[in-house]
Amino acid sequence: MLTAPQKIHFETFGFLHLQQVFPAGEMAEIIAAAEDCWQELLAAEPGAAAAVHPAPFIEKRPRLAQLAEDDRIFLPIRQLLKPGFIWGGSEGHKSLLEDAPPHQWHCDRVGEIDLHYTRIKIMIYLQPLQRKTGALRVLPGSHRLPFHRRLEVLQPSKGGTASKRFGVDGAALPFFPLEVMPGDVVVFNHYLFHSVYGKQSRRRYIAMKFADAPETREHYEALRDHGQDASRLADEFRYSERPRIKGMVEKLLAWEEHLAAGG
Repeated sequence: MLTAPQKIHFETFGFLHLQQVFPAGEMAEIIAAAEDCWQELLAAEPGAAAAVHPAPFIEKRPRLAQLAEDDRIFLPIRQLLKPGFIWGGSEGHKSLLEDAPPHQWHCDRVGEIDLHYTRIKIMIYLQPLQRKTGALRVLPGSHRLPFHRRLEVLQPSKGGTASKRFGVDGAALPFFPLEVMPGDVVVFNHYLFHSVYGKQSRRRYIAMKFADAPETREHYEALRDHGQDASRLADEFRYSERPRIKGMVEKLLAWEEHLAAGG
């Protein structure tokens, strides 16, 4: 459970760093299950050059699927989102390069529906990361207006980089580093601007996404634009009878049925 100051921190700055949520023994199980999933993918599709990035991911292994309903993930998300929040999917990234290019400053959900529809991403990294070796860098408060609007020029879709827009290299922008150890959990608002520089070789992480329940067609279409609507649900979650999983997908399924009926 989050404390009141932690909730205020998330609302104000757009992120939380929860340290040592999962002990070493559990992390060993999580890493083993993730590696098994990646190795299966690589065996089926040999020749991947840069990275493997399957989505959905945790749904494909029972040990990983437990993460979505684990109290240490589920209860904080329940505190940060409105009642009836939904599952937004998962991904698992494994770099195959010794020297990966930087991830320039951007946000995942720039300017959509005036930032009022909250979506959250949770990251679990499978190795230590420091600011110079690929730790996530964030711009605190950039999920809120007017700061968010001032930074939209950085979006790759707008052809922006820090060098072009602000005259400095992206690595030189003021930032807060989320330096992590295995077992830590990073929680951030999907509208928050972030980047990665100095990527460590073999960088690996698991990501899980959650969002407020869609209340309008605009909300649902925003989910669909990013592959988070009901059509992208893995069967393991679509047909789950586990109460927490079922609760997180039922509103997506209701929207799918409503729109299929011409609503």
